[in-house]
Amino acid sequence: MNCNGSPRTAGRPGRGPFKWLLAVGLCVCVGCGDGASSEAAEEADEETRTGAPVARDRAENPFAVEIRDSAGIRIVENPRPADDSRLSWRIGSEPLVSIGEYEGDDPYILHEANDAVMLADGSVVVANAGTDEIRLYDAGGVHQATWGGTGGGPAEFQALAGIGPWPGDSILAWEPRRSSSGRADLWSGSVFDLGGNLGRSFRIESDDGHGLEPRVVLASGDILGRRTTGGAEEGYWRMEAAYSLVNGDGTAEIPFGTHLGLEGFRGVYGGVMLHVARMAFSRGLHEAEWEGTLVIATDDRYELRAYSMSDAALAKIVRREHSSRAPTRNEVVEAMLNAFVEADQPEEVIEMFRPAYDEAPVVETFPAFRAVLADALGHLWVKEYTPPDIERPAPLWTVFDREGRVLGFVETPVEFEVFEVGADYLIGRATDEIGIERIQVWELERVGG
Repeated sequence: MNCNGSPRTAGRPGRGPFKWLLAVGLCVCVGCGDGASSEAAEEADEETRTGAPVARDRAENPFAVEIRDSAGIRIVENPRPADDSRLSWRIGSEPLVSIGEYEGDDPYILHEANDAVMLADGSVVVANAGTDEIRLYDAGGVHQATWGGTGGGPAEFQALAGIGPWPGDSILAWEPRRSSSGRADLWSGSVFDLGGNLGRSFRIESDDGHGLEPRVVLASGDILGRRTTGGAEEGYWRMEAAYSLVNGDGTAEIPFGTHLGLEGFRGVYGGVMLHVARMAFSRGLHEAEWEGTLVIATDDRYELRAYSMSDAALAKIVRREHSSRAPTRNEVVEAMLNAFVEADQPEEVIEMFRPAYDEAPVVETFPAFRAVLADALGHLWVKEYTPPDIERPAPLWTVFDREGRVLGFVETPVEFEVFEVGADYLIGRATDEIGIERIQVWELERVGG
């Protein structure tokens, strides 16, 4: 049983947190390196360590930002904003649009609505993965049309994974597929016009034929995809992800190196193999399109690396002051137990794997952040990670300007997963206490610029 995170599109974060998936087989996910280094990147790191001359610009930014260049790489060092500080930007007190009901007509009952796109006229396109459907709603949230559905036909899906805007006022949808030989690392894309008509389908893959999971879909029709390997070893292991930027027509590929991904472990308990595809508090990978670059960042530390789209060269490093600690054994035990309970596993299964709680590896530190996305005005939003011993009333984000200088903290609505930040709105998925899903649009007012 494979455990994979949802893809990301158009610079938005992955759809939905990774969750434990259990089966008596057994696969478990829980929670929620650095890629191809170059001599220039190493030189930039060395310059940081040795305290090279710094340029400060406090007139435009209240924080003591440090900016330096090394071998053509711009390095921006930021302090952490004060805990109680907030940007003056305001998010509405209630959503402008809310799509989703507890009961009612089928188009308004959402299940695993893992992606949503706002069109230029305010219409909303939703990927309802639970039914393998793409649903179109007008700017007021009224259902207009449904495309796709579960099946093997040319306009149907078996595992709809995400959607994104595509050139020509179209929508790209994608899913993993298995080949006739049983290979699971194939990815297929389908292009629909806004009338729901299928234009074409194609494989999303590297030049050597390996399937690439879409992570960022560009307005140009290029796709940043990744191929993840590893996870077969006994004991602790860490996945590796090789990234490539490919044309939608499959005519070109630019490799973006290999980066360290999720951490997991395998062990045998009660004669049954337990495969934990995401350890408690595992570090992972995040991607975004930002101001003409592609950000590929591990959350081991608070560092965001932006690469040139044309040649994958490292162009910018943005850092923010951050301190962390390792989880305790008690925190790991509690996280694993909660995952089994929340997955409605029988008591005998919980008891069978209880020894794993005390033997599971412990990550070196908590993740430094949890999501990265770029907004319509060129700001970079980084979602703060919340350790189990800290309470936050709402999700907290650090916002950086176009240059990578920190602007401050912003809070987003409670139990609301942000898919996209527009010039004056947020769109994402809200989930209430009984699990009802809603795709919502919230007003964003950037007071003070």
